[in-house]
Amino acid sequence: MRYATKLFAATTIWMAVASPPALLAESLGAALAKPCAVCHGKNGLSKDPEAPNLAGQPKFYLEKSLTDYKTGARQDRRMSLIAKPLSKAEIKALAAYFAKKTIMLK
Repeated sequence: MRYATKLFAATTIWMAVASPPALLAESLGAALAKPCAVCHGKNGLSKDPEAPNLAGQPKFYLEKSLTDYKTGARQDRRMSLIAKPLSKAEIKALAAYFAKKTIMLK
């Protein structure tokens, strides 16, 4: 194996092991948010009047909403199906991801 390849492999492994939990949660949130764009728009800015903007919403509100859809305390045909399989960590990551998004008004 060439030196550059070894260095790249070692650096990649070190980054995966040494990455702060916040960065891992942020990447998880970004990955989990991709399907949300169908209804809630790219970057959480909805063009559908029936789907709210998620960008910039308080983290607590987003966590509570997803948890309520998951447990059945809040009902929506689509959101209940989407939230049900999410773990607590995934809900936290999604909430943090959308809470960090800013809304740019034109």
